[in-house]
Amino acid sequence: MTLFFTALACMVGLRAELPDGALRDMPWLLAVAAVPVIPWLLPFASEHLSQVRAGPVAMSFRDLDERAVTPQMTEIEHAVSLADTSITDMSARSSEISRGVRKIEAERIDVVSVDLVSARMTLASLYFLAFLLEARTGVHRLVFEERNGRRSSFVGMCSPKALRRSIEREHPLYREVRKSTPIVDLDSAADSYFAKLETAAASTAESDYSPLVDSSLVVQIVGIAFERDWIARAELDGTSGLRRVLDAERRYLAVVDEHGTSYGVIDRYRVSLQVARQAVGA
Repeated sequence: MTLFFTALACMVGLRAELPDGALRDMPWLLAVAAVPVIPWLLPFASEHLSQVRAGPVAMSFRDLDERAVTPQMTEIEHAVSLADTSITDMSARSSEISRGVRKIEAERIDVVSVDLVSARMTLASLYFLAFLLEARTGVHRLVFEERNGRRSSFVGMCSPKALRRSIEREHPLYREVRKSTPIVDLDSAADSYFAKLETAAASTAESDYSPLVDSSLVVQIVGIAFERDWIARAELDGTSGLRRVLDAERRYLAVVDEHGTSYGVIDRYRVSLQVARQAVGA
């Protein structure tokens, strides 16, 4: 009712300021005719506008579908086992490596985890894996962990490209062999790569250029490109935790439980999409 009298007063005041005959045009006549209908339109408008909100939307991570913000992830052991494999053995197992990479590619995996305790991979096998993942798959991150029984401790993550370039910087031999190895066919590429690597490093002890990989070696080689940021799962229960995820510089962020015995990975892009959908009620 207040809105009705306010609109009526505005029309009267406007009429007083206008010259004679100004309200005879059709738009003005329709506007004047609509004023008495306002009281009957208000209940209808309130019914359909009741969900419109202004200002910030209070939300936490618990309001999101965690499955929708978690990237497709697999363990490297589920694709290919490279434990305690020498350069000579790698050449003979080229088809196994190829099948593993094809599986990762077919399943559209985003993140591959590597257990630095049980995997027992040499630097050469880790390098070639990163090389193939970069060139042939859509894997965005390699996540390194240390598994001890049921405990899985997060070490850090990096892109396959960052790992490949970091190893090449420490050992230029890998770059030279890679540049001479086409990967049109995965089976022949793996066989050719390790055969050439063995020949190129014939005068060098394998342990010098391809030692067993552990967490300290990965951190040392990857350097500043190694992403060790994580957030406690308990912190996600509040609005500040969700804000921290959205403000993160990295796309992928590890979520670690309060005891550090397990972790997960979330995709900031997917979180942003879920927040936007929740905000608009989609």
